[in-house]
This record gives sequence, structure tokens and C-alpha cells, in this order.
Amino acid sequence: MAGFLSGLLGIGGGIVLVPALLYLLPLLPQVTSDNIAIIAVATSLLTIVVTAFSSARSHYKRGNVHKNITLPIAITVALSSVIAPYIAIWMGSSLLTSVFAILLFVLAIQIATGSKTNPESDNIPSTNVLAFGGLFTGFLAAIAGLGGGAILVPYLTVVGVNIRKSIGAAAACGMIVAMFGSIGYFISGYGWTDSSEFVGYVHWPTALMIMLFSYFTAPLGVKVGQKLNQAQLKKVFAVFMMLVATKLLFDQLT
Repeated sequence: MAGFLSGLLGIGGGIVLVPALLYLLPLLPQVTSDNIAIIAVATSLLTIVVTAFSSARSHYKRGNVHKNITLPIAITVALSSVIAPYIAIWMGSSLLTSVFAILLFVLAIQIATGSKTNPESDNIPSTNVLAFGGLFTGFLAAIAGLGGGAILVPYLTVVGVNIRKSIGAAAACGMIVAMFGSIGYFISGYGWTDSSEFVGYVHWPTALMIMLFSYFTAPLGVKVGQKLNQAQLKKVFAVFMMLVATKLLFDQLT
């Protein structure tokens, strides 16, 4: 599911993986209510390195990755995603999960209610606008365990980039977010447990199994996405985000 949705929507797969890991990781003896969110986020981010790479490669082949749009975002995304893991540790599991859910819900509403459909032709915002989007995306995505597409796609569509180029840029930058964010979680979580199953806060056996499947399903999502128009893509994206956000918020309140 994470791989397919990464290709379809450029989201990296974290929207699926973080909620799933929040339910599954308590099966491990090292995981408690105090550390579950940080482990879920860190493990999700590592898988996105491979998932987003597979998705970005497929989008690139179809001309959806515009270098003048993607490059400024990629640079600032790398900078902010290195810092984010330390903020996530300070926030704690309950607050981290709530922030993740609220963020998804707000972005989903923005996409669902936006009546503007951007042109299929290339519209390139200024470098400053793109760089700000990268800083914002890298920081929030690394905190929430996302590839960044849930933040970057709506941001780029608001500033005038067409939906396919937005998804392509998000897939490419998602790999950068995941790579640098994972390094941050490796370092910040060093030595928290003696278990050989963890590298920092990342549970690597779980990450490995996810990556083995997501790598091959991401291109399928890209193929399906090419057949949908902009309005259809936005609706699919928004509805899915709302469902996940509602479920997470409900769990926090009950």
C-alpha cells in the first residue's frame, strides 16, 4: 500500500506506514507508550528512502520531475530534515501523534476545498518560494515520519505548479527528507537499547520487509496516476488523508 500510494500521490508512504506501525510496533518488547511514536516515525522514514526512490525514478521517466522546481526544494529539505528528529524527541509520543493527525487533516481540507486546477503547462515559482516550501516540508515531514508529499504537493499546487509536476517533485524530495531524517534518528537514538534489531530509533527488520515490497509497487502507482486527471488525483489524495487523520485523532481522544 505504501509503495502504490507513493507512486500515485507522491506521498512517500508515511501516511500509511506511521499509523500501521503505531498499531504493530507494541508487539516488540522494547517498545513502550513512551517511545512508540518516535520509533514508528524513524522506521517509516528509512523505508521512504527506497520507496520514494522507486517512485521518483518512475516519475522522472514520464517527465514529471522538473529540475528547476525540484532542486531548490531538495536543498532546503535536506537542511531542515536533519534538525527535525531532535524536535520530535522533545515533543514526545502523544503530542507527536496528535500533530501528525492535525497536520494531515488541515492539508486534506485545503486540497478538497480548493477549486483551482492548475494548468498542465509548466509554471515555475520563484526560488525563494520553492526554498521556503522545502524548509517547511523537511521540518514537518521528518517530525511526522512522512516523505513530505502530504505537505509539499498542496503547497506547490497553491503556488501554481500543476499536480503532476507537484507529485513528481514531492517524490524526488521525499527521498532527500527520508535520507537526512533517518540519519538524524540514527544519531539521536544511538544507545537507547542494547537490541541488535535497532539502529538508533529505527527497527531495521521492519523497515527491510516494507522496502522489499514497496520498491516494486511504487511504479504501479505512478502508472495509475498518469491515467487520472488533476481533479481526480486531488480528490483521491484528500479523502485518504482525511480518513487517516480522523482515525488517529479519534484514538488519541479515546
